[in-house]
Amino acid sequence: MPLAKLQTLSHVLCSSAGVQLSVLLPVFFCLLDAWPLYSSMGESSEISGDDVQEVNVRAPLTEEQRWHLMARQLHRDVKTLRDEQFDRDFRDAANMTSFEGVRIHTPVLKASDGCLSRNFSTERCLGRVYSVLMWYKEHLSCIERENLTQTLTNDVKHGTKRFLESIYSQVQLKDTQVEEFSRSSLQAKSAWTRKTLVHSILFHFTNVMIDTCRAIHYMSKRKTGDGHQRKDRKKTSDWMSDKN
Repeated sequence: MPLAKLQTLSHVLCSSAGVQLSVLLPVFFCLLDAWPLYSSMGESSEISGDDVQEVNVRAPLTEEQRWHLMARQLHRDVKTLRDEQFDRDFRDAANMTSFEGVRIHTPVLKASDGCLSRNFSTERCLGRVYSVLMWYKEHLSCIERENLTQTLTNDVKHGTKRFLESIYSQVQLKDTQVEEFSRSSLQAKSAWTRKTLVHSILFHFTNVMIDTCRAIHYMSKRKTGDGHQRKDRKKTSDWMSDKN
């Protein structure tokens, strides 16, 4: 084949590949963004319903779908803050696992809170989510003093407030459903305890949001009947609260 024809054919093939790549890459990244989350308690999303959600883009979003979108964005923002603070204050640490023994205990979602498919209760689960997130909202001042990315800190603050208001206004939670956690000031007597305190709050907050996303997604699927098709095979003893 003449050299000129080979060059023309090569140009056509490259152009065609470039067009296909430009079409496929956005789809690929969308799929990556929708990849199932893993729970702070060690359960894959396959169990609790946080797989890729099928949404009719022409239909208006349901209340649960709006909650899910808000929760996923809040999770991303909190996780980014967690990673930023850890990289800044513990740059010599290999990973977060080594800090398991020094983290303080903060409110988390538990197997008994009605957020798993085997014992799911919309009323009980939302009540627990609300009360747990209220604790983190009250302690965001600890994060605001840390000189982390200001816009991201503000996004977490406003995202938490907006999500709580959305749940409260729609579900109309009763006072008896909202468990009160101690809101006593968390004292940091040294620079080290302050750093570990902030890390503990962001670490557990991130895990809470993973489980919140999964619970709300399952709630949406359960409403349409899809949630009953999945079985939760994990035992309560399998729940792990400190998975990275």
